[in-house]
Amino acid sequence: MNERRISRLQEQIKQRLAEILQRDLADPKLGLVTISRIELDAEFTQCKAYWSVMAPTPVLEHRARRDSEEVLKRARGYCQREVGRELNTRTIPHLMFIFDEGLSGSVRMNQLLKDLEHERALRGPDPTTEPAADAGPGATPDSGNPPPVSPGTAPGTTP
Repeated sequence: MNERRISRLQEQIKQRLAEILQRDLADPKLGLVTISRIELDAEFTQCKAYWSVMAPTPVLEHRARRDSEEVLKRARGYCQREVGRELNTRTIPHLMFIFDEGLSGSVRMNQLLKDLEHERALRGPDPTTEPAADAGPGATPDSGNPPPVSPGTAPGTTP
């Protein structure tokens, strides 16, 4: 299958799965599931649907992930059949739901960075670091800038 057709089918499957999860599945254990991406193989036999779930705390996120994973496992056949009805293809790919670690990892990393920034703000300036030298007009030679050259003299020579 050509690359453009696979890309179009991936987007179509992603939209249909999101619609099914939002409207058709009425399981209260299903959390705020987002389909992040779809991967189709070239033979159109395997379809990997990467998903993530959001929750306010890591403990609740773990529980929401576990519950949503169970719901998606049970609903896999239904979702595959509904996606197959939407696609105009000869075969229907085997649907697999795979948890996408990337999104929750980036959220966790952002939280760690915010915590670090907050901790540094509470501590104040670090006395062990030296303030940056001013690179303005009054900069000294030991601040990393070369001494000014007088007009009419070559660099590296004394006037």
